[in-house]
Amino acid sequence: MKGFTLVEIIIVVIIITILALIAIPNMLRANVTSNEANAIANLRSIYTALQIYYTSNNKTYPEELADLEDYVGSKLANGEKSGYLYEYTYEDEDTFYINAAPKRPNRTGVRYFYMDETGVIRYNAGGIAGENDTIAE
Repeated sequence: MKGFTLVEIIIVVIIITILALIAIPNMLRANVTSNEANAIANLRSIYTALQIYYTSNNKTYPEELADLEDYVGSKLANGEKSGYLYEYTYEDEDTFYINAAPKRPNRTGVRYFYMDETGVIRYNAGGIAGENDTIAE
């Protein structure tokens, strides 16, 4: 009966380890990129829902993100989706802003996002984004 030698098994394990070391970081980067693209898309969805709500409710924005559940679904209305946490702040009937932060920084996302009633999405890679940060494209 012929089998594999210890040296052959060790070589196979080394090759598999090398392949894993190359593939895993690429998969993690792809996941981060995907989550960030989803965060931008989710902010756009929230903005659209806010404008519909504003028009339908006597020119006033909702006081809570949960008020948009019928427009954006329960996950996003509860403030969490695709590796990001969304925090909606109602200032007055004409003013709001939203921050989107990675649920697990550097694992589910690197950039933090901000959007206000203008609909412009901004980001910051170092922490919570604000109205003076770089515009996301």
